[in-house]
This record gives sequence, C-alpha cells and structure tokens, in this order.
Amino acid sequence: MADPKHVRMGITGVVSAAALVGLYFTYDAMYARPMGSARARLMTAQAAVDELNDKLRDERGIRKEIKEASKKTLGYKQDQVEHRFSAGLRKLAERNGMTRVVVTQKDFEKAPNPLTRSVGMRPDSVKKALVKAPDFWILKGSVRGTGNFDQVLKAMAEIDAQPWVRIESFQLHPLSKEADQFSLDLEVAAPWVRDWLNEELPDQELLEERPQVGWQRRAIVARNAFRDAPPEVMASAPPIVVKPVDAPANNGGGTAPPAPLPPPPPPWSEWLLTGVVIGRTTGVQAFLSNTRTSQTMTVLKGGRVEDAILVDGQGESATFEIGGQRFTVKINQTLADRKP
Repeated sequence: MADPKHVRMGITGVVSAAALVGLYFTYDAMYARPMGSARARLMTAQAAVDELNDKLRDERGIRKEIKEASKKTLGYKQDQVEHRFSAGLRKLAERNGMTRVVVTQKDFEKAPNPLTRSVGMRPDSVKKALVKAPDFWILKGSVRGTGNFDQVLKAMAEIDAQPWVRIESFQLHPLSKEADQFSLDLEVAAPWVRDWLNEELPDQELLEERPQVGWQRRAIVARNAFRDAPPEVMASAPPIVVKPVDAPANNGGGTAPPAPLPPPPPPWSEWLLTGVVIGRTTGVQAFLSNTRTSQTMTVLKGGRVEDAILVDGQGESATFEIGGQRFTVKINQTLADRKP
C-alpha cells in the first residue's frame, strides 16, 4: 500500500506543474505576444517616422534651393517684371552695338507641374490641386535688331548668360553678300515665381558672356562662314610659307598678320560632378562624368580633371583649386557652375 505522504507529495507536484504551465500560457497570451506585436508595430512606425524625417530634410533642402533660385528672377510685382524684362534685354543688345533694337513681350503663361502629366497618379485630389495651381508663370518675348557679326553674337551670348532669361530659339541672317551686317531674332522666356518671394527684388546685374563662350565666339567671327570670298582672290592667293620657329620676323612692311586667337579654356561645362564619397583607405573621392563624351572619371584628393585639382569634399559638394583659387561645386553641377 502506498505511503499517503508520498501520494500527497505527488499530487502536490502535479498541481504545481499544472499551475506553472497555466501561468506560462497566461503570461504568453496576456503579455509576451501582445508585447512582441507592439514592439513590431513600434519598429514599423519608427521606420516610417525616419523615412518621413528624411523626406522632410530633403524638402527643406529643396525649398532652400528654390528660394535661392527665386532671388535670381526679375522680381515680385508683375509690372516690375515686365519693365525689367524689356529694359534688360534692350540694354544687353544696345551695349554690344546693335541698332534698330525692338523688344516685344506676350501675356504671362502658366507653367504646370510635371506631375500633372503623369498617368495613374493617386490620389486624384492631389493631381487636381496641382492642375489648379501652376508651378510658376512664364513671360515670353522676342529681341530683334541688327549689327555686325561680332555684335550680334556677343549680344546673344550675354543674353544667354543671364540667370533670369532663357533663349528658346534664334534666327541669324546676313544682310549682304559681304556678310558685314546681320539681323538677329531671338525668342526668349523668363520665369515669374511670385509665390516664392515676399518682397521686391533689386535690379539684377547684367552679366558678361561666359569665358568659354567668348573664345568660341571670337573663333566663329574670325572664320565668318557667311562671307563669300571672290574667286579671283582665291585663285591668286599666294602659297603658305611655314617659317622655322627661330626665323626673324619680317618688319619690312606689308599687311600685319592677324593676332592669333587665345588658347581655348578647359571645357568646364562638360564635366559634371555626380558624387562625393570619403573612403577609409582612399580618402576623398569625386566622381565626374563628361556630358559630351559620356566618359566617367574618379578623382582622388590631389588628383585633377583638366586644370582643376580636388582639394576636399563632403556631403553634397567638392572643393577644387583652379589657378590658385578654390571653388565649390555641388553634385549635379558642372565645373563651369563653380562658386568661390
């Protein structure tokens, strides 16, 4: 016969084990699983918050860039924009020697958001709101006038250099067989971003032509492909004599040879900065792409592209040294867009 004491101890053990199992399932159902689910939702929410914060940081950066770009436009008030548009274009043409200058302008046009042309955009209310509110307005017009080859090309180059206007098309016609006078007809457009401004802007400084464009213009003017050379001149043209480098110059009179064209500047506008990284072993690296040839290049600190030496880089920009001066170039900008 079993000892009653041992029976009672066995029953007590079974009851304790059952109680522990019950407590475990109660803990799992009432605390562990809900807490695990809550932690998973918290991590998902935190990831969504981090993604939203990243987008908000991008938005702040984009808003800052748009604000800075808005300061390069013609102004806040419509009548002031129209006046500066006509006066600025006329002054650029006339200061380069053009005559019979006529500047015209049309009514402002809406520039819709590119997202309004997307297919399947959701929700529809966002697309409808974008359709009602244009990104900005565009003032279009034209510049017409006459001048010699150098005058019309330089006027066109200086108009193209202004940040507040864009050349959309041009027509250039010689007015004689000698091609000593030309008519120029430019179609231009200027943005009006009133919503990004809260006060009137000062008059924009009228910039000179870009250095690399100046060299190209002088080369085109020197050749003047519009000029027809008389046949007899071509037939009687003397042969070209190449003199040794150390040959003395001929100072015995006659027509002096034309001054040689200056060497072309490096093609800064062709080199686009596409990225900047800092490696543990390599240090600062700048990635560039040539927009004309599609050539890519990785430049380490101290290396160079053309005459530009990479000095430093971080975040979204790189620092280059050109001609003893240092310049900053941002990602997606060319070396021609560099700033001191």
